[in-house]
Amino acid sequence: MKSHAIKPPATEHLIFWSVALLLLSQMAWWISLQMRESRDLQAARIATMRAGRAEAWQMDSAELIRIAFQKDVGASRPGAIEGRMPVFPALAGRRAALEQRFPYVAVVPRPVEPDDPMLLDGSAYLTLRVKVLEAMERDRTLALWRAGGEAGLLVLVVLLGLSYIYRKLNNEMDLMLRQRNFIASVTHELKTPIASLRVWIETLFTRELAGETKARIQTLMDGDLRRLTDLVGNLLEVARADAGSLDLQPVPTELGPWLRATALGMEHRLGPGALGLDLQLGIDIFADIDPKAFGTVVENLLSNAHKYAAPPRSTLVTLDSDGESAILSVRDRGNGISPKELPRIFQRFYRVGDEMTRQVPGTGLGLFLSLEIVTLHRGTIRATSQGPGHGTTFTIRLPLSPR
Repeated sequence: MKSHAIKPPATEHLIFWSVALLLLSQMAWWISLQMRESRDLQAARIATMRAGRAEAWQMDSAELIRIAFQKDVGASRPGAIEGRMPVFPALAGRRAALEQRFPYVAVVPRPVEPDDPMLLDGSAYLTLRVKVLEAMERDRTLALWRAGGEAGLLVLVVLLGLSYIYRKLNNEMDLMLRQRNFIASVTHELKTPIASLRVWIETLFTRELAGETKARIQTLMDGDLRRLTDLVGNLLEVARADAGSLDLQPVPTELGPWLRATALGMEHRLGPGALGLDLQLGIDIFADIDPKAFGTVVENLLSNAHKYAAPPRSTLVTLDSDGESAILSVRDRGNGISPKELPRIFQRFYRVGDEMTRQVPGTGLGLFLSLEIVTLHRGTIRATSQGPGHGTTFTIRLPLSPR
């Protein structure tokens, strides 16, 4: 049986990754633009500060020149020129005046940058404050990180949204395919017993048959009717599960005797020895179950063990307890399940293969319904398999009931 995996079209992959690449390239371009513009802006601010530094030098020099060339009112003779050195204000006072008016300019004894101008009296140099430049660079870096983070978050949100939409669309495609397969499988499941019943009815009413032949035909017709009844019953149970109206009436039940009777009854329906049952059932294990609903679960598992294994079959049914839970397992030696299929087998309508070519009857509802019933019993069910050809084990855990 060939697995029919649902894969999205290559165009969807191409569109998704093209959009993702476009968004990432746009983010990279935007961040590089922000870096370039912030660098240009900072360069412009530094140029403005350098111009302010030159203005500070002019202000100080103008004051010194004014003092140097002021008229000496204390000369000994009118119009006389005496060679006195001008008395300039102290550097500390001039520094305070300069730094108060130009807070980004510092008066230092030695130049920090090659173009730092020297004061006119040669007592100090004017330079840009290092802390101001460092603060500007720090603010620029933080702004870039903030802008990059916002851009990255926006791209991430958009990609997550696209990924969510992509997954949803893919799931919808998957569900549509499984629904189509379900319709095909139900059609096959209904067509076969109905056609068989039509043949048997025509045979009974158009021919003279011996009593033994009539009894055999009656048995076959009962089997076809039971198959139709089980199919309709499963469909009704699934509809009730979807509507949340699956009404269970759990009662304390000793699982060993109940499980033995259910398994032997199923084997009798399938034919003596059809399952190759090996029952290893513990005693005094009680749980609260709805015998009819939980019987559907066990019958579904045994039916799968019969359908997906070639004769001679071997089906091991075990019942044990770990002190807190009852552990029921059904192990077959059939086709097995590949690891990638295991997480999906409990999904509604899911079946491996193509409904138009599959030889094993079924609707893909049995395990889905089993999961719903076990969950309503506050239990868990899981499947394990080592792969195709190695059989499958279904394990159910139910809380023990006090006795």
